[in-house]
Amino acid sequence: MKFLKYLIVMSVCTGLILGVVPISFSQEKSSLGQYSTISEYQKATGEKITGFNEAPELAELVKQGKLLPVEKRLPDEPAVVEPVEEIGQYGGTWRTAHMSNSPFMLTAYDPLLRWDGNGKSIISNIAKSWQVTDNGKSFTFYLRKGIKWSDGKPFTADDILFWYKDVILNDELTPVKPIWMKVGDDLGKLERLSAYTVRFTFSKPNGLFLEYIASSSGEAVCRYPKHYLMQFHPGYNSKGNIEALTKKEGFDTWFKLFLSKADMSSNPDIPVLTAWQLRTKPGAARLVAERNPYYWKVDTEGNQLPYIDRLVVDIVQSADLITFKALSGEIDMQYYGLPTTDFPVLMEGRGKGGYSIMPAQSAGGTAAACLYLNQNVKDPVLRSLFENRKFRIALSLSINRDEINEFAYAGRSEPRQPVPSKYSPYYNPRYEQFARSYIEYDPKRANELLDEIGLTKKDSQGYRLRSDGKPLSITIEFFETIGTTMADICELLVNYLKAVGIKAAHKPEGRELWLTRVTSGQHEAVVYGISGGFSPLAESMFHFPVANNCYWAPLYGTWYASGGKSGEEPKGEIKKLLDLYEEGRTTVNAKKRTEIVEQVFKLHSENLWLIGMVSYAPWPCVVKNNFRNVKEFVVTNEMRGIGYIHPEQFFFKK
Repeated sequence: MKFLKYLIVMSVCTGLILGVVPISFSQEKSSLGQYSTISEYQKATGEKITGFNEAPELAELVKQGKLLPVEKRLPDEPAVVEPVEEIGQYGGTWRTAHMSNSPFMLTAYDPLLRWDGNGKSIISNIAKSWQVTDNGKSFTFYLRKGIKWSDGKPFTADDILFWYKDVILNDELTPVKPIWMKVGDDLGKLERLSAYTVRFTFSKPNGLFLEYIASSSGEAVCRYPKHYLMQFHPGYNSKGNIEALTKKEGFDTWFKLFLSKADMSSNPDIPVLTAWQLRTKPGAARLVAERNPYYWKVDTEGNQLPYIDRLVVDIVQSADLITFKALSGEIDMQYYGLPTTDFPVLMEGRGKGGYSIMPAQSAGGTAAACLYLNQNVKDPVLRSLFENRKFRIALSLSINRDEINEFAYAGRSEPRQPVPSKYSPYYNPRYEQFARSYIEYDPKRANELLDEIGLTKKDSQGYRLRSDGKPLSITIEFFETIGTTMADICELLVNYLKAVGIKAAHKPEGRELWLTRVTSGQHEAVVYGISGGFSPLAESMFHFPVANNCYWAPLYGTWYASGGKSGEEPKGEIKKLLDLYEEGRTTVNAKKRTEIVEQVFKLHSENLWLIGMVSYAPWPCVVKNNFRNVKEFVVTNEMRGIGYIHPEQFFFKK
């Protein structure tokens, strides 16, 4: 086992207190300071924006006649972002390092609507306003007139209609329809009301639709430029042309070609609406993203954003190299990819590296490590045990969570079952009783429960025997990601289970193999994290078997997603979970939905289909001393990492 790399050199306080707040919906200013329009900013503050300014490198292109003046590149009503500290200065290259292009993507957060800078309210974004009618069945969005793609072409309702008609409704491109576009078995409809107005309608109320639209799930709505992507779609080209283009580009099917061209994280040619656009091709050792000259937001003095010229991501082979770069002063601002176990050494290296550490707590992470027992496991004997509530409770009581916390997370986490943490906008103090369910370390009681369900016989090595006379063994599969210590945790689990007479083995795998096995139900058990800071009903894969990526019941999820055509039909209290899920998704009453979510966590705490171990520890976020306008933040993938705190207003202070 890899024990602690470093001793804790000082304690770190996150200073992040979100409190208990209901999710709200605002069409004006966010609590961080994004206003829907200049007129709203002026009305709210009494301040005036009398003109627009731009980055010097863009001004030079305008002077050379290669680019339109800034006032012609902006929409009729730009969004206004109020900087966290001060008006920024143009220029600079934001340096990061990672094992993929994630740092770039974690800044690219511009859906129709967005979460505000505190993750509490949904506010306007690409859509300057919206309207909900027909008791939550109809959603109308009013787009900004004059907004443009990064190549200067207009963004209109036709682009959103292209996404719906030519991508979502195309079964080759989208064989499984987005769950947030469905209510029950019915797929929602989209209609174009005008060049800058679209309306989504559903057969039943879709109570979570706005949350999805404002999340990373809903970003796809505004990521399909029709004028560019239609050249790769058979709906707009002859069969011969598409086949020739597919072959030329090295693909065996047209839809693989299309999906590759539609991927803004790897295709530098696709126009975007985000602050920066990727400029390097796949396989590059250094990824570069450059300022979008048509970005549609300004600061409170009319300066077009973003301030920073470009982003650079050095692709490295290990997380240790990311830490080394930070210590050497080669990273300007980054949290993702820095191992939590390197917190102490990063704190110690602040002076030499010329940076500060801003702890970033997970809003979405309810458990950094969770044991998933496959309720659909093929082995009939194991299945009967996994389906036994007493067996799952026994496993939970056999886990020494305090030891896991100390060895794997330097004591900065806490024992916890998977319910939203205090950093989540969905936190409820009543959930604490569920968080503590069966988390005590009590191997004596665990042994008693295992005896009670008939596992009393043992072999010569002390392992319990199954009903068929074989030793009771469980294989725990896992894969490592940056900043995790899954191997250490699995090794500890093997020892804990051995102490109560269960033979366990941990099996490391590549991520793709792991996903293939888990989503097809071939696994016995896995260890992985769990999210839930986004609405527990919307963040459905962990708590509800509604798709095959429900790691504890993939075949039940397949049954639900296929409308009963494949997979296995759940029963008992798992079926009750699905009933609650349906009820929660279709209610527009926030109080009622809160009550439903509480019932969900109560069921999980009683049944332990998910066996949580410890909560997420804060990530070390490195911020160079001259890198400004960064506020304390929590991390959640649904708000695109740090995207919700407006990276476009970060700047280098000269």
